Amino acid sequence: MPRASRSAPEREPDPLDVYSTWDLRVARIFYYSIAISALIIMLGLYVSIITKIPAATWEWYVNLDTGYQVAIVGGIITAHLIVIVLFYAMFRGGIYRMCRVLYKNRLIAKKYEDHTTLRWLVGVLLISAYVTIFAVIIGIMTVDFWKWVDTLWKWALENFNAGLWILWSGLVVLLVVLFFFLMFLIWNHLVFLVLRVITRAKEEEEVDIEIRKGKIQKMSEAERIKEYEKETGKVAIYRGKEMSGYSKWKRKMGVK
Repeated sequence: MPRASRSAPEREPDPLDVYSTWDLRVARIFYYSIAISALIIMLGLYVSIITKIPAATWEWYVNLDTGYQVAIVGGIITAHLIVIVLFYAMFRGGIYRMCRVLYKNRLIAKKYEDHTTLRWLVGVLLISAYVTIFAVIIGIMTVDFWKWVDTLWKWALENFNAGLWILWSGLVVLLVVLFFFLMFLIWNHLVFLVLRVITRAKEEEEVDIEIRKGKIQKMSEAERIKEYEKETGKVAIYRGKEMSGYSKWKRKMGVK
């Protein structure tokens, strides 16, 4: 007997299916960036802690039996592996939550896929607003502020160890990522807000049209002729013959 053809296995619907490849790519960039900055901050904390451990503590560890030394190192590694496993298990859920935050009104936007021009207009608007705000902030900053920044930088050069520099670098990376994340969030949600207004206006217009059609369908022929002539300013009946414009108008209004 000929073998039956194989069918593709059914797949459970994925909540990420509603998002496009570009949406997922942007969400993953932000997700990875935040994760990497968090790892840099953790590394900075570890190095800072290790450099602050007194020499007596290191001597105490060196003098322990090999079994205890291995147990301490193994415990530390196990704790970190647990964190890594939890992070991996939460990865897919984290991407979904990131998409929910970035594209909260995604279903509304899908009704109007051709909104590239709107996205560019809103983007240019926000960039102009950001430039204006930054210019005002720089203008407000006094000479004393820049002196304070210079003093803080010199103090860091004199007092920071390797761990603190790594920690500072991680914090800077995190702040930069959060800044661009906030910019993208505002941009995306503002576009969707405009689309929601468009959607609501269109739906209200469709409801008004349906209500008007119902009223016209209930009118007598004489009332419909008056309504058509009032609305269009054209003649509905000429020499006893129904004009083509009036016929099309009735069909549009659902009059049989």
